[in-house]
Amino acid sequence: MNKTLLIASMALALAACGGGGGDDDGPAPQPATSAAEGLYTGKTSANQDIAGLVLDDGTYYVIYTSLAPISLGVIQGKLNATNGTFSSNDGKDFSVTSRGIFDVAINGTYATKGNLNGTVRYPATGQTATFTSTYDKNYELAPSLTTLAGTYSGTSVIPEGGESATITVSTSGAISGAGASGCRIDGTAKPRARGNAYDITVTFGPSPCARAGQKMSGVAYYSAEDRSLIAAGTTADRSAGVLFVGTR
Repeated sequence: MNKTLLIASMALALAACGGGGGDDDGPAPQPATSAAEGLYTGKTSANQDIAGLVLDDGTYYVIYTSLAPISLGVIQGKLNATNGTFSSNDGKDFSVTSRGIFDVAINGTYATKGNLNGTVRYPATGQTATFTSTYDKNYELAPSLTTLAGTYSGTSVIPEGGESATITVSTSGAISGAGASGCRIDGTAKPRARGNAYDITVTFGPSPCARAGQKMSGVAYYSAEDRSLIAAGTTADRSAGVLFVGTR
């Protein structure tokens, strides 16, 4: 089992404890490339495992998780990277453990297709944590809806808690799914032009969905080796977020 799947599996286990369609298989056009783009896995000074995507436009999604002490969440934002250093002042920590969303600032160093290391700071409390991570060459594989298509069983998580869920992605990119509560979602997935990732958009159905009617957009990563899917998204104002981890 590779480290990305291990982190996803830990996230699934912790979440269980803690409570339309495209018309082609082509990639969406993307803006200028960030020198820090890539798939990364690593560790924090708080003994958390991390797995993250930095997209070519600088947008990032990082899952952090640990079993002792228990922690689970996703940090999302956009970074600026130049000449081996990067910074992000708009980060949001969607913490399942703390059942809330917290502002974070991140800065550090990177080596293109090498590593991404830095410090996460919580302005409201002054709390900090450092992290180190290494580049995963699986980011360079070409994404495809044919590869992504299938049904995934796993866990869907929002900061308030999680539940078991099943998601199906069609070869046209249509997403449909349901949780154990009966909450349903529908949406779309499309391969990105750069990097082994997919742009996703999902809309939650009516009650019993905790986020009834809300639309969230984000990114998904599929590991063909492990048949695992990790997807994360937020509302446009980032007042809510969702994480799904599963396998087929």
